[in-house]
Amino acid sequence: MRGAFDFFTRYNPDKMNERDWLLRILVLETVAGVPGMVAGAQRHLKSLRTLEHDNGWIHHLLQEAENERMHLFIFMQMRNPGILIRSSIAIGQAVFLIYFNTAYFISPKFAHRLVGYIEEEAVHTYTLLIKSLDNGNLKQWEYMKAPSEAVHYYGLDPETATMRDVFLSVRADEAVHRSINHHFSDIPQYYDVHNDWV
Repeated sequence: MRGAFDFFTRYNPDKMNERDWLLRILVLETVAGVPGMVAGAQRHLKSLRTLEHDNGWIHHLLQEAENERMHLFIFMQMRNPGILIRSSIAIGQAVFLIYFNTAYFISPKFAHRLVGYIEEEAVHTYTLLIKSLDNGNLKQWEYMKAPSEAVHYYGLDPETATMRDVFLSVRADEAVHRSINHHFSDIPQYYDVHNDWV
């Protein structure tokens, strides 16, 4: 999966320009928004079937999906993908949706672990992006102001916030998603009526 993603996004941190980074980010965020929604929906339906509370998981997972969607909107202000990229994203999302929906139905623990690893890749991507920016390889972004979506969403100062502040904020979100999904994979998945974790 990582190899296919790297190939499609032409991933080479030492040679990527701003346009290349934006392509990788846009594709990454469209995929990253799938797991939280799928997991939240499946747990919601299970809660309805079993007539049991979900103990806060659904709310958190849907918030995670919303957070990833907001990342996408932030970066869409900087690049609006053409029909070819949009079509590729739609196909990739459909394939991943089927795969993840099946994986979560079979083993939520595996699915959350997978998301934890995907989020680790996201943290790594943003870390290398910030490093490239700090090394002076992305001149267009050195003094560019933060997009208005990012200023509003993160409560940044519209006068002083830069792209670096945006990347740091998004990376922090991804780090939280990484830790939470690994945690979800580590703990028991469901709570029965006898107050026992199963």
